[in-house]
Amino acid sequence: MQFSILKAAAFAVAFQTTSAAPTTSRSGGRHNVVATTTNSNGQIVDWVLPESQNGAGGKIATPPPSPPKKLGQRDNTAAIRSLLAANAETKGPNGTVPILRSSGEKPKKRLPSKKDNGGLVNIAAAADDENYQGVHWYASSGQSVDNHGGKATVSLFKAFVENGADFSLLQTAVVRNNAAHAGGAAVSQTVECGWINYPNQIEAPHLFAYYTTNGYATDADNQGGWNTDVAGWVQVDADLFPGVAITSLSTDGGDQYEMEIGYYLSEGNWWLWCMDRYIGYYPASLFSQGVNAADTLADHADVIDWYGEIYNSETAMTTTDMGSGEFPDTGFGKSAYMHNILYVDTNNNYIDYDGSSQLVVSDTARYNILPTWNSGSSWGSYFYLGGPGAGGQIGA
Repeated sequence: MQFSILKAAAFAVAFQTTSAAPTTSRSGGRHNVVATTTNSNGQIVDWVLPESQNGAGGKIATPPPSPPKKLGQRDNTAAIRSLLAANAETKGPNGTVPILRSSGEKPKKRLPSKKDNGGLVNIAAAADDENYQGVHWYASSGQSVDNHGGKATVSLFKAFVENGADFSLLQTAVVRNNAAHAGGAAVSQTVECGWINYPNQIEAPHLFAYYTTNGYATDADNQGGWNTDVAGWVQVDADLFPGVAITSLSTDGGDQYEMEIGYYLSEGNWWLWCMDRYIGYYPASLFSQGVNAADTLADHADVIDWYGEIYNSETAMTTTDMGSGEFPDTGFGKSAYMHNILYVDTNNNYIDYDGSSQLVVSDTARYNILPTWNSGSSWGSYFYLGGPGAGGQIGA
């Protein structure tokens, strides 16, 4: 079996330029678009001047230093950069950054909670005629600790989805509970990122980012939303961006691929780390509009979650897989996983994560999680997770 992080960098970036004249962005006129390209997945990407994301003459923040690597982690920076350089001719003009155009529908977002733990009976009882449409299913962990983010290495399977309106994801959520919110009661605020297969949003499995300032009440400019569908995200990297499709994927019993992802609060910005670099950020000021920043996610988070999630779009209970579709006890090469899971304390030290106090599994007959905290091995804190959905058959 081949185990490689390198091939995770083989993104679908075979762009064909469709426009090169400076224009106004179609996403609310927020950006100065220099060129527009379409990649092999049919994604339309606007290449914009970085400063146009922050208004006229807006300054773009400088990324913080790269996070430390755990003992035993492989350093593939040079190889990843070499692979990306091979696609240099397909990128936008020098000095521009990619902004994916909004396309497809937007799934409903929320956090796992204690009510989801073993929630099959409760959900069925509450559903009319066993209508499961809109239900979220979880295999989740969480740690209550003041933090400035965290990171982990996540496996990359193309999870089977019963139809294009379902999603299957692995992600982190960095959360501030009971955050102050102008004009209303306290809310949960988050920055989130991960890997998702959601064909109605983007056809291929892809990196995603999400944030909410208002407890998921509204997705709108500077309030919350997916990727670059709304204002808030600031793109810095010229290669990797929220929504970028990933084409090198793990196979059940075959090659295994992964990527490192996470967030870090630095100098007033929540920076998204992907693979070997910070690719962009959410300004922390988004979360403190009209209130004291110390009482919001602008200052720190108080929970960090790492989990798998399924969105059930059908009336019937979905057969959508989590991860590979294999249960976690099948182990490496079969099951999906996350390893080297860390949080950043408020002194900016990376600490082994322990999500044992907030384990949530909606239905152990279909999805589960098998954690090992503080293992002392090169994988640190890790877990396997996944399952085959209703019917118990992987990929069907």
